[in-house]
Amino acid sequence: MTAEQQSSNDKPQDSVEDAPESSQEAQADAPGEPEDELAKAKQLAEEYRDQYMRSLAELDNLRKRSERELERAHKYGVERLAGELLAVVDSLELGLEAATGEGSEAVREGMQATLKLLLGALKKFEITQIDPLGEPFNPELHEAMAAQPSADAEPDSVLLVVQKGYRIHDRTLRAARVIVARSPE
Repeated sequence: MTAEQQSSNDKPQDSVEDAPESSQEAQADAPGEPEDELAKAKQLAEEYRDQYMRSLAELDNLRKRSERELERAHKYGVERLAGELLAVVDSLELGLEAATGEGSEAVREGMQATLKLLLGALKKFEITQIDPLGEPFNPELHEAMAAQPSADAEPDSVLLVVQKGYRIHDRTLRAARVIVARSPE
């Protein structure tokens, strides 16, 4: 035997006693008991279920919010246009009041027809006039220009309408400008 062979024989060989230690280490690295694995899997499944349910709720909220915004856009989409058209209505009404002279009857009839068509078009889009003469003053619908003492009218009621107001659905487009009655002193 050579020296190399003898030195390799001097090294201790893995014995049968060492084998159980390596199998214990393998068990420590391997997954735990089946009950532990099941509990971890259940916990993970519950976390995923919770995330799924939250995602569903978020999507449902997004859908509902989108529907509300779309409905609002359909409902109030003509608000800017209507606001611009109110100046035309005011101008026609003032023109009708001013057309009192001789030969102005044809002009007056034409203006009345135009005003009627314009108000009809506004009504199709649920734009309504606020003409509060004699009604109690409401700051949500009326803009007080002045207060005037009056023995005939109830205090805090609309005595005179300076400019009619308009509403689109349930929203005030333009408040009516009014003079409010107050009690005489």
